[in-house]
Amino acid sequence: MPNNADELYMRRALELARRGWGATSPNPMVGAVLVKNGAVIGEGWHKRDGMPHAEIECLKNASETPKGAAIYVTLEPCSTRGRTGACTEALVSAGVSAVKIGALDPNPAHSGRAVEIFRKAGIKCETGILERECSELNFIFNFSIVKKSPLVALKYAMSSDGKLTSERGKRTRITGSKAAADTMKWRRLFSSIGVGRGTLEIDDPSLTSRMEGEEESCAPRLVFDARLGVAGLENFQKFKVFSDKFRSLTRVVCQKDAPSEREKSLKSAGITVMKIGAAAGSAEFWRELKERLYSERITSLYIEGGAGLMKSVCDARAADFAFEYRSPSAAGPRGLDAFESGKRPFEIDGRTVKLGADSLEFGTVKWTR
Repeated sequence: MPNNADELYMRRALELARRGWGATSPNPMVGAVLVKNGAVIGEGWHKRDGMPHAEIECLKNASETPKGAAIYVTLEPCSTRGRTGACTEALVSAGVSAVKIGALDPNPAHSGRAVEIFRKAGIKCETGILERECSELNFIFNFSIVKKSPLVALKYAMSSDGKLTSERGKRTRITGSKAAADTMKWRRLFSSIGVGRGTLEIDDPSLTSRMEGEEESCAPRLVFDARLGVAGLENFQKFKVFSDKFRSLTRVVCQKDAPSEREKSLKSAGITVMKIGAAAGSAEFWRELKERLYSERITSLYIEGGAGLMKSVCDARAADFAFEYRSPSAAGPRGLDAFESGKRPFEIDGRTVKLGADSLEFGTVKWTR
């Protein structure tokens, strides 16, 4: 049974794990704390894909021999040899006396294997310390490793009367500054970000993450435009996603039969086109897109709208997760409805947090129709 000391050290391990926010994909965020004789002698976290795992960093940073120490780790240590070697082997070789784990590996092929290895080696092993917190931190990794597919999240801001905008066709800010700042946090976490052509034209978003004290970052950006209509716009290269320093990370996603002359026009401007065989908006379109992204080691897609893209996602039941920002203010009758029927076609199984006057409900999508 975990005690107060166990929770204290695991909370510190969680703090360390979060330092890898947005940098470890497709790997999980993991933190580790090494404790000996009631004192912390080492800490570590997984900093980036391809770099040493948290346990290896922790052992490397130890101020004295780890022999006889207990290590607290937010996720079950890996037990297979990858690019960085198996962490179970390193911990056994280091002579630790106990391994305390937050969450087990979600991969059914590996879950619990490290526990067996440690116990066979005579190392005390406990699991389930702050399990919910440790598991929730890696909700994207957990989904992708089990489903072998990227997690698709739908993000939108909605007024109290169910509107996305206060006037159709015009840029509108529904929520306040705290909600906007929160969005930047999630943009940094997800490994790709998507937007529809309509939103591109109206908002000209950068789709980058700009957080105070952090360097601006950008995940691969997808502009959904079934028939490549953007190519027919005057000076389409002016949009930020096609002209900023991250422009090489932008692709326009279309269906297979999009006009070839439009594709040539985009390519001649240095813009990458990603063709999907199925009709845009169909379940098959989203299935193929997910397969393509996953083959590129992209484990998540954060869709920021607009209304047309939201409808496509909902019609195909393609979202796995949702972020619904809500304003306490009404947008008025001239606004654009968030959902055709006035009610969202899914429930959100998660939690709600306050962001100033606004609120955010986020969690797993449960389709109701």
